[in-house]
Amino acid sequence: MHPQPLQILISPLDWGLGHAARCIPVIRELLIAGHNVTIAGKGPSLVMLQKEFPALKSIEIKSFSPSYGRSGNLAVHLFFLLPKFILSIFYEHFILRRLIAKNGFDIIVSDNRYGLWNKKIKSILITHQVMIKTPAWLRFAQYPLYLVSKMLINHFDECWIPDSAVAPGLSGDLSHKYPLPADAKFIGPLSRFALSFNKKELLTTFNREITVIISGPEPQRSIFEDIITTQLLELNLPATLIRGKPETEQVIEAKGNLKIISHASAEEMRSIIESSALIICRSGYSSAMDLAAMASNALFVPTPGQTEQIYLANLYYNTGKTFFKTQDKLNLKYDIEKALVYPGFRSSRFVSDLSSIIAGIKKK
Repeated sequence: MHPQPLQILISPLDWGLGHAARCIPVIRELLIAGHNVTIAGKGPSLVMLQKEFPALKSIEIKSFSPSYGRSGNLAVHLFFLLPKFILSIFYEHFILRRLIAKNGFDIIVSDNRYGLWNKKIKSILITHQVMIKTPAWLRFAQYPLYLVSKMLINHFDECWIPDSAVAPGLSGDLSHKYPLPADAKFIGPLSRFALSFNKKELLTTFNREITVIISGPEPQRSIFEDIITTQLLELNLPATLIRGKPETEQVIEAKGNLKIISHASAEEMRSIIESSALIICRSGYSSAMDLAAMASNALFVPTPGQTEQIYLANLYYNTGKTFFKTQDKLNLKYDIEKALVYPGFRSSRFVSDLSSIIAGIKKK
């Protein structure tokens, strides 16, 4: 228990559920240490944290949350959204000043929200994106974007990188290719799931359930769900599909051998994943950290046009961990069998320094 509880505001980016999911272990450790935590955000990510921590005060702060577009040409789509992204940074920075004046926060912990820093209080950024992966045709812009990213990160007093310091870790180039910004440090992976030491035997038949986790911004989230649902119903395999819709009423329905759940808590998700032969999901970084914590296997399906997810899917494939397929070529009849041959994250060392980091946290 901390001798003097601190007033801490924590806010994840509302871009899918991954940023909120990896804030869960941070919030838990802060509460264990005796600090007073307020959560802030917008949309499904805020709802997710509110359901995990119903006793905590929450504040709504809108954030930059772009759609992906149906074409999958995300780089071009985001280029035209750049002014909106810049304005969101200024908006967050202005709103935070008002919140500090009203609530007396000692520390702000921001997950990928680059406007949530203030010179008067300790400002901490959580990110694994020291560099930004670009499509091949924009490769020339990769280093300049790293310099911009470094500049934004340097506004914060500390940058916590949720990965191991030994390359390639789980993030590969994203946090290991270029020199780290000042005050950046690796804290080990973050996962909402308790470590599981039940190392599952490799399965080569469909005698264990398949679990599908749907996530990410629209419209690609629904496109992915429709493709997966159609193919699973055709195969009639025992499977669970978690829709990743915490903002909706909890609904559980059955279609043949397919069980569909609108959303699941961290503990429910942990139990489902632990009993599954294979997880089918997006290759987002938070998903990879969760699966590494659970020593699980995966069939990754990167979001079309999302260069980071495409890079990570290739990284885990090339290092012999998991299989992946692009969304347009997904064929579960064959892809599930191929994915089960891979060991998954059973050999990954999941070592987190979060407890010691939180124990040493102090105001400016």
